Amino acid sequence: YGKQWYQRRVRGDDEEGEEFDVNAPAPDPVEAPIEHAAFKLRQETAKYHEEDNGMITAARKIAQKFQQMAKYTKGRREILELGSTEEKSEFSSMTDMISTCKEIIALTKQIQKHADLISKNCPDKRLVLSLANSMEPMGMLSQQLNIIASVKAAACGKYDESAEVEADEMLTINAQNLMKSVRDTVRASESCSVKIDSASNKLKFKRK
Repeated sequence: YGKQWYQRRVRGDDEEGEEFDVNAPAPDPVEAPIEHAAFKLRQETAKYHEEDNGMITAARKIAQKFQQMAKYTKGRREILELGSTEEKSEFSSMTDMISTCKEIIALTKQIQKHADLISKNCPDKRLVLSLANSMEPMGMLSQQLNIIASVKAAACGKYDESAEVEADEMLTINAQNLMKSVRDTVRASESCSVKIDSASNKLKFKRK
């Protein structure tokens, strides 16, 4: 996709020490759909301070991990199509990718846990319903992600190019939908948090 996501490391805005440039051009949604969805999710999380908000931290990490996966799948595609052997990502094997999928699934569970707590304390039933609708696809999409990673691993092991391409297509759709659900859940959670009294609100959405 060829676009720089991060400004120079002068003062980090997350625990990895990377400062995200919200005004940078987004990756092309056609040429780099996973990177585009991850960029949009990072734009959303960059609106808030991560202190006292585990949901924002988890959402930001999901975007970063999907970006890593996108680099890996792009590198694999170039190997299949062009015979390239250049390393394109932080991953050294499919084992790394499967591990990252499991990490993403664990992070989505953290987001669901935070959202459930907000939902229980929010007195506005309309906002609670909106939050539930935003969060609902997350569980199913997380399960699908685990299956897709296993399918891709099997295809790589058998050097089945058509099966691997099909798995990449499924991964792209899953990643886009999962990150949209995460982004919508963050927004809905903030709306609910405004209605919760400060004593009961353990998740602080502090805008920068």
